[in-house]
Amino acid sequence: MSISDINWGSVADWVSGLGSLSAGIIALYLARASQRIRLKGYCGLRMIVGFGTTPQEVVSFVVTNVGTRSTVINNISMRVGRFKKKRFAIITVVRDQYSVGIPYPLADGQDAHWGIPLDQSRTWIKELCDGFIQTPDDVKTLQFRVHTSHGEDLVLRPEEPLRKAILEAIEKKTNG
Repeated sequence: MSISDINWGSVADWVSGLGSLSAGIIALYLARASQRIRLKGYCGLRMIVGFGTTPQEVVSFVVTNVGTRSTVINNISMRVGRFKKKRFAIITVVRDQYSVGIPYPLADGQDAHWGIPLDQSRTWIKELCDGFIQTPDDVKTLQFRVHTSHGEDLVLRPEEPLRKAILEAIEKKTNG
C-alpha cells in the first residue's frame, strides 16, 4: 500500500474540520480575554493647582480600568535592576487629599490616583536615592508596579521629568 492508495477524504471534510477547530480556538480566546484585567496608567511628576491654595508638586500614579472586569488595587511597588541584581520596594500609600488609599476597588471605566507630595527640596526623591535607587543604571531599569487582587500587575515606567529628577538627586548625592 502506497501513499497514493490512502483515501484522504474530500476537500469539504478538511475545510469543515479546520473551520470547527478555528471556531473552538477563537471561542476559548474570547472567553479568556473577557476575564482579563485591563489597566492603563502613568507615573510622573504633576503640579496640583487650585483656587486659594499654593501649588503642590507630587509624584503621581494614575490607573484606569479599561476592561470590563472589576479588581482591587492591593499594592504599589518599585523594581530596579536586572536578572539576579533585582531589588524590590513597596510604596506605602494612605488615603489623603492626594491619594485614594490602598486597597482600592476599581470597576470598569473607573480610575484611581495616588500622589506623594514633594517639598521644595524634593525630600522623598532624595530619600529614594539614598536607600533604593543608587546608580543611573537603576533609573534606566526603574519600574513601578500596581498589583491587583487577581494577581496581575500593571507595569509603569516613570515619565521623563521624574527620571530626570531622580538622576539629578543621584548626581547631587555623588558630587555633594
